[in-house]
Amino acid sequence: MSIYSFSLLTTQSMTETLLTYNNPIKERVGRAKPPRAGLGFLGVALLLACYLAIVAAAIASLEQLAGHPIAGQLPGRALRPLGLWLPARLADALARFLPFVDRADLTFHVLVIVLFVLYLALLWLSWRLATTAGRRRGVLWLVGGVLLVSGGILVVAPGMLSHDIFVYAGYGRVMVAHGANPYFVPLSAFPGDPLTSLDDWKTAVAAYGPLWLMVCAALSWLLGGNAPAYVLAFRLLALGAHLLNMGLIVRLLRALGRSQRVITLGAVLYGLNPLMLIESALGAHNDVLMMTCLLLGCCCADPEGRRLERVRYWLPALVAMLLAVLIKFTALLGVLLFLCLLLFRTLQRDGSRQLLLALRLRWRPALTRLLLALGCMVLLVGLAYLPFWLGHSLHDIVVSLLAPPSTSRDLGQFSILRAIQEWRYYHRQPLGGWTGQMLDLLGQRSTWNLLQGLALLMALGVALWLLWEQPRLERWALGALLTMGAIFLVTPWFFPWYLVWLVALAPPALPERGSSAALEYALQVFVLAFSLSAFAVYFSRGYMPAGGGWIGWMGLSAVAPPLLAFGLTWLGGWWWGQRQGTQGGFQRPLSGS
Repeated sequence: MSIYSFSLLTTQSMTETLLTYNNPIKERVGRAKPPRAGLGFLGVALLLACYLAIVAAAIASLEQLAGHPIAGQLPGRALRPLGLWLPARLADALARFLPFVDRADLTFHVLVIVLFVLYLALLWLSWRLATTAGRRRGVLWLVGGVLLVSGGILVVAPGMLSHDIFVYAGYGRVMVAHGANPYFVPLSAFPGDPLTSLDDWKTAVAAYGPLWLMVCAALSWLLGGNAPAYVLAFRLLALGAHLLNMGLIVRLLRALGRSQRVITLGAVLYGLNPLMLIESALGAHNDVLMMTCLLLGCCCADPEGRRLERVRYWLPALVAMLLAVLIKFTALLGVLLFLCLLLFRTLQRDGSRQLLLALRLRWRPALTRLLLALGCMVLLVGLAYLPFWLGHSLHDIVVSLLAPPSTSRDLGQFSILRAIQEWRYYHRQPLGGWTGQMLDLLGQRSTWNLLQGLALLMALGVALWLLWEQPRLERWALGALLTMGAIFLVTPWFFPWYLVWLVALAPPALPERGSSAALEYALQVFVLAFSLSAFAVYFSRGYMPAGGGWIGWMGLSAVAPPLLAFGLTWLGGWWWGQRQGTQGGFQRPLSGS
């Protein structure tokens, strides 16, 4: 079974589970009792032990799949013998169906599938077990301990699925070792630097915010030119942010008044997600720290929303979210949605749900808060960028902001656009008729930029409507999930670690008690399916030589399963709602005790 067929089967089973779980007839017969505490904890402990064993077993195939001479100096290479388990006959049999995939590829992705099966089983058992605060704490301590150990294994792993660590280290070297400005001077300007040959983007200027550059500079000041030390340092930083995010999710769900079950489910949903663990403890991507700031902003705000209009609550939340923007500019969408949340609560303070009437009655305080918030944003962002922009013209600043490869190149990356471009490169003979014209159109970056803009506008319209109906943090998270999910489906530039956005905001967007939540359930299934299908980017290294092979499916294999999962779950919820005479779909809440 491939990673993609497994994701489809998982989607189908989850949809059937939701339909069965929401059956009111079964509720009248009697709700199944949760397992005994002792047996439940034993089951969780066994599953977590298997989870840890699979992570350790993946080290060997990971090194064979994506070995790196610098990461190979780390002590994780001692775990190689644990993962050399795939029988040769099985590999030969699978190679008949997948001739372009080697043994390491098969082993790694089989282990990923097993890891996801354990993850889903832990989600179910955690939901069944955590009915009281004591049980919740016990499960969370077990999960936290296993995350710490398994994350530690990945920190010292000799493989690297991504080389972004050396990009980050390069920014620090430009500032500390060479006294230059990374927004205007790339690392390639210093060919003698020991990290220049390791940096895949050495010819590009910095693509991240000044707060992240300060982090890179601090580590560069401490580590100098020691390349293996950078790998350990950035991995430890990302693993710490990952664990902190799980703690912030627990605090946020508790402040939102969710049940013990939902608190545990939300923590496990984020913490044990295999993609998040790998992209933090192994990939060390700054997206994890960006989401730390966004979650911290949610915790700073009044989670129940009763006092969110007060400056003492929304201003610290806004500042924390702006720190996320100063790490990576994509967090700006979350900040803008938060401003809309603040404005909608201000407009609806008198209880009016009619937009024109609310504007007529409350436009002055709404405008005042908007101007104050925008002023704080301009002040904080301006102060952060000012040291880097002093002495440079406006033209140079604009060129620097538009220079990152993700925005300045016509080439796509791990997307449907890139698959089409690669296919056209290896098949030079042009196709005639409407097929050739369609490929020509879809092979242009401008086409997908337009599609991405349209997806953003449509999803943002739905998100704002949902936020206006219920201006609360849960709807803010739901709107961010919907908007970013739509963007990721059609973006010309995609990497798996971008999904930190979705997985981190999935717990606060869990359906509430008594809600008809077909959309909420569909988005949760979408996130789970996307977390698995995103590993298609790493399958056979993403690309193939002449002859096609995997490249023809690379883009669709990542985005088609979550899109199909979302559609099936939403349609199933709509059908069930029609059958039960409701308007929104599933009636059974996830926040029940």
